[in-house]
Amino acid sequence: MNSSGDNGEDLLIRARSVLLDALEALHEHKDAVIVIGAQAVYLRTGGIDVALAEATKDSDVAVDPRLLGDDPLLEDAMRVAGFVPSATGQPGAWISLDGIPVDLMVPESFAGAGTRGARIPPHDRRATRRARGLEATLVDHSVLEVPALAPDDSRITKVKVAGPAALLVAKLHKLAERIGTPHRLLDKDAHDAYRILRAIDTDDLAAGFDRLLADNVSEEATIEAIEHLTLVFASGPEAIGSLMAGRAEEGLGDPELVSMSASILAADLLEAVGPQG
Repeated sequence: MNSSGDNGEDLLIRARSVLLDALEALHEHKDAVIVIGAQAVYLRTGGIDVALAEATKDSDVAVDPRLLGDDPLLEDAMRVAGFVPSATGQPGAWISLDGIPVDLMVPESFAGAGTRGARIPPHDRRATRRARGLEATLVDHSVLEVPALAPDDSRITKVKVAGPAALLVAKLHKLAERIGTPHRLLDKDAHDAYRILRAIDTDDLAAGFDRLLADNVSEEATIEAIEHLTLVFASGPEAIGSLMAGRAEEGLGDPELVSMSASILAADLLEAVGPQG
C-alpha cells in the first residue's frame, strides 16, 4: 500500500493517497464505486475562496449494489490491499496500514434488512455500512480524474465522483441525522455544505436537484433533503447549519458573514427548486 509520508504531513495528502489505494483494491468493482464525502466535495469545488482550508482525515466511498459483482468479495479485496476493519467495530469502516480511515457505504434503500451493516450477499454484512441520503449519488455522478497530492505519488485514477447536488443531499441527511446527538455534529460538515452552495451556481445546483427529484431512486431522499435544507440552513443565520458553517471559520474568517451567506444561498436554492408536493 502506498503511504505518502509520516504523521506530520498534511492529512488531506495522506487521505488522498489512501483513497487511491482503496480504489485500486476495488478496481474489479469500479463500475459500482462512487467517491463521496469531503474528498468529493473538494474535487467538485476546488479553488473556491473560503477561509477554511481543505482538510479531511478519511475517505468515503459509496457502493451501488446493482452494479456490484460477486468476485472478489469486498472484504477480501480490502484485506489483500492491507486494510483492516476499524477497532470501533463499525460496519464498513476500514483502516489503512498507517491509520487512515476509508468508509464503504451503501444507500439505505439498497442495503437490505438491518440497522447498521448492509446486506449485499455474498459480501460480508460488515464490509459496508448503510446510510440514508446516498441514494442521490447513484443518480448524480460523473467520471473525474482523481490525482494523488503527494509530490512523490504520480497516480491519477479515473473514477465516478458524486455530483454537487448529490453531495449536498448527502450532507443534509448527515447533518439532520446528527442534530439529535450534538456530540456527533461537526461544524466542518456544515461548512462543506456551504462550500457547495458557494461554489456551484444556484441554477446549476437547482437543475441537479430537479434531476434527482425526477428519478425514482433519488426522489424520496431528495425531498427529505429539501426539508432539511429549510430547517438547517434556509430558516436564517441562526439556523443550526448556518451557525455551524460560520463557527467553522472562527479565528480564520468572518463567521457572521458565513452564517448569513449560507442561509441566503440555501433560501435561493429552495426558491429555484420550487415547492414540492
